[in-house]
Amino acid sequence: MDIRDKNIEEQIRESSVNIPESLLPENIEKKIMGMEMDEKYSRSQSADIPADISGGRGKRSMLLPVVLAAALTLALGLGIGLAINGNGRNNNRSYKKKQSTGVTSTEYGSNYENAYSSMKQYKDHIEEMNDMVLDYETDIVEESADADMTNTANTIGAELGEVSKGTAQSTDYTDTNVRTEGVGEADIVKTDGRYIYEYDSYTEHLVFYSVEDGSIEKVGRINVLQDDYSFSEMYIYGDRLILLGTDTKSSYYDTNAATVIRIYDISDKGEPEYVDEIRQAGWYDTSRMVDGALYTFSRKSFDLDKLSRKKYDTYIPEVDGELLEDDELFIENNVYQAEYEVVTSVDVDKAEIIDRLGVYGGSTTVYMSGENIYFVDYQYDWTTFTYKDSGVVARISYDDGDMVYEAKGNFPGNILNDYSIDEYDGYLRLVTTYRDTDYVQKNGLYILDMNLDKVSVIKGLGEGETIKSARFMGDTGYFVTFRNTDPLFAVDLSDPENPEIMDYLKIPGFSAYLHPYGEDRMLGIGYDTNENGIQKSIKLTMFDTSDPTDIRELDTKVIYDYRNASVLNDRNALMYNQNDGSFGFASTYEWDLDEWEYDYEYMEEYYGDDYLEGIDTEKEIGEYYQVYTYDEDKGFICRMDEMLDDSASYMDVNNTRGIVIGDYLYVVTPGVGIASYDTDDYRMVEELY
Repeated sequence: MDIRDKNIEEQIRESSVNIPESLLPENIEKKIMGMEMDEKYSRSQSADIPADISGGRGKRSMLLPVVLAAALTLALGLGIGLAINGNGRNNNRSYKKKQSTGVTSTEYGSNYENAYSSMKQYKDHIEEMNDMVLDYETDIVEESADADMTNTANTIGAELGEVSKGTAQSTDYTDTNVRTEGVGEADIVKTDGRYIYEYDSYTEHLVFYSVEDGSIEKVGRINVLQDDYSFSEMYIYGDRLILLGTDTKSSYYDTNAATVIRIYDISDKGEPEYVDEIRQAGWYDTSRMVDGALYTFSRKSFDLDKLSRKKYDTYIPEVDGELLEDDELFIENNVYQAEYEVVTSVDVDKAEIIDRLGVYGGSTTVYMSGENIYFVDYQYDWTTFTYKDSGVVARISYDDGDMVYEAKGNFPGNILNDYSIDEYDGYLRLVTTYRDTDYVQKNGLYILDMNLDKVSVIKGLGEGETIKSARFMGDTGYFVTFRNTDPLFAVDLSDPENPEIMDYLKIPGFSAYLHPYGEDRMLGIGYDTNENGIQKSIKLTMFDTSDPTDIRELDTKVIYDYRNASVLNDRNALMYNQNDGSFGFASTYEWDLDEWEYDYEYMEEYYGDDYLEGIDTEKEIGEYYQVYTYDEDKGFICRMDEMLDDSASYMDVNNTRGIVIGDYLYVVTPGVGIASYDTDDYRMVEELY
């Protein structure tokens, strides 16, 4: 309390007017400290309180002088009361408030206060790091370092970093390839079996095609171009189309960016109607759809230079214009990035928010099982300014849109992606890469219970190697580590307290993506490599998993002509038809041996004779779509290897999608066009470019 506060207090105490007990300074202060955070927020926004009060003086210094002044005025008979009962917030929300059954705001104390303290601590650490850099660099380097550290303050570690009602795959058409069965994922191309929907990010239009037996007709087109909007992907749910993206004023690092959920009624494909738009703070991260409830994740950062304790909008995220409330926040300290992961659940049919929450600490990986959402993040050691060799995981249960923060835990090392984490039968399994006490890179498997406490562990696997892919299939886990060769490990997880390595298989190259392929088979898609581990071209491998104690490689096909495949960059790009076992993806042919003629000896030594002999020198450089099947006797069979339209570019490969509807394959490249093929012989039926 400063001198002005003391003067006011003295005047009140010395006044001849009888002051009510409730207006005595010590009681007023207790009243303030016991206020709900939304009430404090309302008072801080009052026109009677200066908007720009220094944030460095704490709670008492900001509110108490104003309240004491009001008390003095009342004591002097001016008749002005203390308005401490209204909160000024809009409570007519369409979602329910509830208390977490796990980690609660009571355990944390005030989450608003914790959020401010944690973000202030982060800001102080960044400034300390800046000072360390400035102490040791020259003037020229100082300027460069300062600019770099400014970016670090907002984005440290960033470099590391469904169709009819329901999402289950129909036997009549293929759906978006997803991580968890029954949990839908957004994509740039969708179908409901009769129509194909495409989002063209180049012209920012939604395009609708009517398809039947290979015929294609464009029936609708929506212009979604708006200043500062950058849409990413969409869902189809009944007669609803949901488009997701970001509204930003400048760049990826814009702290004012907001995620946009835009809903259309597409019952009339020729004239779709805009229904509503829901916004939440931060850049669009990812989303999932379960039974008509859309879960949207965004990453929200703040301008640390504007951080102010009583200006809650400088460190608390909002959804549709309302700040998250205290019991909707969960705060971590020593965070990897000064970001929130903001989550909303939306009833798509009603276009209404069901629930919302924010986890301060961000998330490098989001995994969603059939019942829980998991956030996984790195940990940072601010005492050494280095990343800890450990991760933190949080569990949030969900049911019909309602979300409850349940537990948090940690584990050694860091995971590759959401295929490295899996929930099954009441346990969470993770495969990680970590550094042991001897600082040698190794890999391990950890099993946690639903409280995220450790149950068991297997450590010391694949010394000097890193996790390249993982797949959990019931009681068995498979993962690939790699340095120069590809060890595929099989782990028996039937007894969570005693997991056991059953077998491992070492083969050249590595599988970067693993996909279940019928019964007792697993498909690996990855890269062929030389003896030094240098990637050469795409490789397909079929594994026999009928006996996990004896994994066998049934067949391998090196696709010598290609060094890039869309599925290796985006799992949604894989077409897998469970009816006949066909699978497809887009790829790039970029070999021109004439270009290398001047240094053919180097190429021969680098890639090997067999590799160069396998390249089809007659093939035209460009973008292709390939379809394969697997035969127990003949191995992998290429059914289709068709060049896309000439206007398709290298960047278009990752956006190309294959969809099988009935007996026809439709290959869609947003912004370029669509073509159909008969799946009997994969001859083109029709194209529309």
